[in-house]
Amino acid sequence: MLEGEIIKFYRKKAGLTQEQLGKDICTATHVSRIERGETRYSSEIIELFSQRLQIDIENEIAVVQNIEKKLHKWHTSIILERMKEVDKIKNELECIQYISASNFATLYQLLLARYYLLKQIKEKAYDILVQIRKDTPAMSSYERNLYYHVNGLYYLAQYIRLENENRQKALQELKKINIEQYGNPEYYYHLGLAYHWTQSKVMAYFYAEKAFRYFKKTNNYARAILAESMMLVQLEGSTQLDFEDIVENYENLIDHSEALGLTDKKGMILHNLGWMYFRRRDYKNAHLYYEKAVKEANRKSLPFLNRLYNYLDNAEEGNILSSKMILKHANEGLALSKKATNDLYQVLFSLLIFRVSSTTDEYFLYIEETALPFFRSHHHVTHASKYGKLLFNYFVKNKQYEKAVETGDIFINVP
Repeated sequence: MLEGEIIKFYRKKAGLTQEQLGKDICTATHVSRIERGETRYSSEIIELFSQRLQIDIENEIAVVQNIEKKLHKWHTSIILERMKEVDKIKNELECIQYISASNFATLYQLLLARYYLLKQIKEKAYDILVQIRKDTPAMSSYERNLYYHVNGLYYLAQYIRLENENRQKALQELKKINIEQYGNPEYYYHLGLAYHWTQSKVMAYFYAEKAFRYFKKTNNYARAILAESMMLVQLEGSTQLDFEDIVENYENLIDHSEALGLTDKKGMILHNLGWMYFRRRDYKNAHLYYEKAVKEANRKSLPFLNRLYNYLDNAEEGNILSSKMILKHANEGLALSKKATNDLYQVLFSLLIFRVSSTTDEYFLYIEETALPFFRSHHHVTHASKYGKLLFNYFVKNKQYEKAVETGDIFINVP
């Protein structure tokens, strides 16, 4: 019975043996049977135990009975990204000492991992997931699917590194989810994102649309904007809509984000639109949107480094900014990358600096000795392919055919 479980928890917390708790009240054997729910007992005994343990048993029972409801409310708040409510409920749950010994301990830990991922504290989320895997607790079907979801979210949180291994792991985990058992259509968005990062445009669009309908139905406008933005990204290069229609949809999303005060979402959409123009080699329009996206980003964040690099890369390729201006901002990006200990952007900004300020030979030597080995060892497929091809052409041009063959084999067989 619940009273017995609570008594056991607080007895252990107080460092008392069953004999010490039952002294002058009942035998240690009777205490053991009460804690295991194997015998009937009077309210007087429970009251005496409560006095000895200095707890209000009625209040503790009420709190425990409310745990499940509070945990599901917390999950809903996380899905809706209502950060004040998310933090408030977290603080309330932390005050429930019994939660770690209750039947909801695993659910609590899984949602705590989701909380840390939402707060971008990936290390703490990882520690929780490792502990759950180590303990291999018996989970309900809901908890098991939530576990797959949180695992997928953890690997998606590594997306900024563009590592193919993390993309595949995210997709593998999210595909394990049984929506009938889980009942949380929010995961469609993350599954769509995983398909997007594995370049499966049709599947990414399919799940992004399902997520969009769910978010719209539940009045989750911020997430609906993200889902619609993902849908638009998949249409790039398709014949389903004219490019002008896609741009108009993007502009509408930007306006909606601004009206709702969603600065982070607005910045992401601006960046996506800049990327679409860049892919069309419309460097002038790409520059306009990239510049706006950079201004919307927190300078201490990874999105800032990503946007700044793309902004400068586009400006250099389109001959929009002077070499002096590109070098100034590229060195700023390099300094921020070092401060954030982000190896990927240290390499990318260094490449940009070499490209603008150094001789051709120095630039390609850096690609050969530093950049390409880094991209390959960290599974940065897109970068490895791009710079592998550049290096191959450089070797061919300089009649270094043996190196050209070696490099060609590298970028053709990128892992």
